[in-house]
Amino acid sequence: MKCSDAQTFLSQIAEKQSSLDPTSISKVDLDYLSSSGYVSVMEKADYDQAKAEVSNLEQLNRQLAQEETAGTEAQRMVAEDQKKVDSVFFGLHGKEYKDAARQKLDADKDALTKEVAPISEDEARISEYLQKKSSLDQLVPFGDNYVSLTAAGVIMLNSLNARSSRMSGMEFSDFVQENKTTDTELRGIAQRASQYVAEIKLRIPFPGQTS
Repeated sequence: MKCSDAQTFLSQIAEKQSSLDPTSISKVDLDYLSSSGYVSVMEKADYDQAKAEVSNLEQLNRQLAQEETAGTEAQRMVAEDQKKVDSVFFGLHGKEYKDAARQKLDADKDALTKEVAPISEDEARISEYLQKKSSLDQLVPFGDNYVSLTAAGVIMLNSLNARSSRMSGMEFSDFVQENKTTDTELRGIAQRASQYVAEIKLRIPFPGQTS
């Protein structure tokens, strides 16, 4: 696979074309892009399942709103019960009143616990569904599968675009290796520069410091 082919394919995914030509790239090349971490591939069965789950998002949001309303009401009841028990006049009432008030407080606390428990679960599910929806929105149909760019794929596409004038005929695997070598060299330079600066700072006394 030439760099120009990889650049075209990654660009088509980035532009979210309605459907990619399944013959535009070989399975071997797609597997290479996927195993290298530049492209994410999802099978249609997994896509359909994820889409079905995400379709429940609106219903789950309504359910969460109802649970939050019920939870708020339960909190209000507990607060009222607690206020009665904590009142300075509570001790003036008889035992029957006190026992009933305490029992109601305990019962309303139990009810509050039951109302609040599913809220956190549904919030977690909604967060999960939102993440899935975001991922699904990035997918583009490709034959029987769906593909999307990973973060590494976006960086690689930017690199290909920036150097397209000289690398179009280069093998993509060679370009990847060249990029890795360059990144390693740059990290080495940055590390040496950081060490050099640190050493210089140690040799330069602070204001008021005597050598």
